[in-house]
Amino acid sequence: MIKFLALSMLLVPLANPSYGLHVIGWQTFENAGASNESGIADNTPDTNSTFDATPVGSNNGGRYLSGAIGPDASNSGWDGFGQSTDGGFLNGFTFGSNTIPPGLRITDWTLADGSPGERIGPFGEAGTSSWKFSSQNSPNQLLGDFSVTNESDYSFRLEHIHFDARALGAATSADTLEVRYLATPGNLINAATGTEVLDQRVFYNNVWSSTGVENVSQSVATVIDSAARLAPGDKATFRFEWSRTNTPSGGGQTQIDNVAFSGTFLDQNNGFAEIDPRTVGDVLVDGDFDNNGFYECSDIDDLVATIFAGSDDASFDLTSDGFVNGDDLTAWLAEAGSTGGLTASGNPVQLGDANLDGAVNGQDFVAWNSHKFTPTAAWCSGDFNADGNVDGQDFVIWNNNKFTTADNLSVVPEPASAVILADVSLLLLFWRRRRLR
Repeated sequence: MIKFLALSMLLVPLANPSYGLHVIGWQTFENAGASNESGIADNTPDTNSTFDATPVGSNNGGRYLSGAIGPDASNSGWDGFGQSTDGGFLNGFTFGSNTIPPGLRITDWTLADGSPGERIGPFGEAGTSSWKFSSQNSPNQLLGDFSVTNESDYSFRLEHIHFDARALGAATSADTLEVRYLATPGNLINAATGTEVLDQRVFYNNVWSSTGVENVSQSVATVIDSAARLAPGDKATFRFEWSRTNTPSGGGQTQIDNVAFSGTFLDQNNGFAEIDPRTVGDVLVDGDFDNNGFYECSDIDDLVATIFAGSDDASFDLTSDGFVNGDDLTAWLAEAGSTGGLTASGNPVQLGDANLDGAVNGQDFVAWNSHKFTPTAAWCSGDFNADGNVDGQDFVIWNNNKFTTADNLSVVPEPASAVILADVSLLLLFWRRRRLR
């Protein structure tokens, strides 16, 4: 997890996962036996955004979702052929579609122990892992079952099934893949009808004509024309079913990778309003860190210093995600504008507004200029990107917003504006010369 704000993060909207969305998924696959041809039995998804170090209510090891592949996924427990460790294909950086959304960037989502997301065994490197299928020993090894269980006290709306599939890697490989719902032992409810989704309902079907990979993020609602919900304690099981058009597979392999489920928890006792089980019972942190009733320089300076230090001090975690980083700085600026009343419109305080007066102007330049080229981790001294230095990147942030207000009105030029612009010109000349040395 990067603990500072890159300049690009300040100039464009932050690409954060959707609030309330949760993800559970496999990047690697554990063999059922000693060899890579023993099938897959994996109850430990690598990614699980529901981890809660201090869980409230029902959970499974501090997690509000659990998953299984193979024997524990269904009554049949079909587990495919085994694990492929070939790093020459699959093992990409998304769960499903490369378009985000609906696809999911793997590193955006925490691992099952709550640590920052990472791509385990990426393409072309050590540790790659995918789930392989083949009829070499039995046609049943073209089948693979996988499931998600709602371990929380709330309803879970299952929204997407994600996976990457590779077919026709050999002339004798399967060329057709279906994903089917298994009503036993599942209990996925169609929210519109209040009944369980039909057994063997096909959620995905594709036929390959040549070797290739499909990156799939299949909407559940699109298939059943309704939201789909799992009640507390209930499970949804699906099956990958490979086959070959017209003729039986001759034993060539196909592969599946980056399998995941995503969705949102809902409070069934409150009109199915969205809820995050991880925040139930939490004491919410606000941006008035010193509790003096004001949002001011001492508060944001302490936050910037904490971000730069790489500390995840919970008292500064405004987003309640377990980390203190640029997201919390963005949250503070928004909260200071609305709750803190620092802007007349309630809009967020702007980037470059060093003195928090609702406008980016000459006074903010003076604050930056007074501390330029010094190792200072303080917003009100001009460190707008929380990297611990007041430098050219912070000047660019001020310059991009100068003479504007948080209320989207142009600032009337100040009498000293000409002097400031002259200082800026000299600064740019000085900065350019420094870079050319």
